Amino acid sequence: MDIPPPIPPRPPGYELRTPVNPPLPTRLGPSRPEQSYQQSYGLPPPPPRPQAAWGPLIQPDGKATPLMEALMAAFFARLDPHGTGTIRPETFSAFLDAHEFPTEHNVWKKNLTPNIMFQPEDLADYELKAACEAWGFDHRVAVRSPGRPQLPYGGMPLLTLKGLTDMMTVEHCHEPDQALDGINAALRHYNIWPERGPLPRNCLLPGRDAPVEVQRRGADAVERTNRTAAERLEAQRVRHAIEAQGRRNAVELVSDYHYVRRDYY
Repeated sequence: MDIPPPIPPRPPGYELRTPVNPPLPTRLGPSRPEQSYQQSYGLPPPPPRPQAAWGPLIQPDGKATPLMEALMAAFFARLDPHGTGTIRPETFSAFLDAHEFPTEHNVWKKNLTPNIMFQPEDLADYELKAACEAWGFDHRVAVRSPGRPQLPYGGMPLLTLKGLTDMMTVEHCHEPDQALDGINAALRHYNIWPERGPLPRNCLLPGRDAPVEVQRRGADAVERTNRTAAERLEAQRVRHAIEAQGRRNAVELVSDYHYVRRDYY
């Protein structure tokens, strides 16, 4: 049997320039495939994803912007965790404390003083309710303690989201530098939108004075307060006069004497 001739040797330069079994390319990870791809091919990293930015909170005429409404809604969710739709006066007062409001600008806290006939909360409720009525801040009225004597024209005011937004917008129209510090303090206290960072100064009104529309609204509130006080005082005088007349009539019914009273005005 014939034996085949041996295979001749390969000429020089015929060797393969790459290994027989080259390494597999790096597998892209499931979490950040674009990052591995860019590292493999030397591409620049993508720009960071833009975060939600701040914007103006108050319009030039003193009204709240949609961003201000959203911010107050986020605060309101913290203040009303049970979703009742309103917040109590003491909760609102603590909200002002978180905003670093001085006590003289915190109506409810300022009037929380002892009284012989009424509880301190009743007097504070009365003053806060009067402020809401004068400015037209949306609220509901409830009885704090049904078993106790009620303050005439009193009641516990419960601010709604609309009322809270309106009130804080008016407050932030004055002294925007102080308002800026207070808003940022409240953002930290309630942990609202931490991804946005601190609120910049240019998100509030540029000047220290409130817009003309807000000043006019304040003048109307003062006039409404004085008119309401005069009407209530007159109503109290008439009520006392009627009660006094009733007592005199009762005495005449059981007495042999007849009294004649003349009132001079």
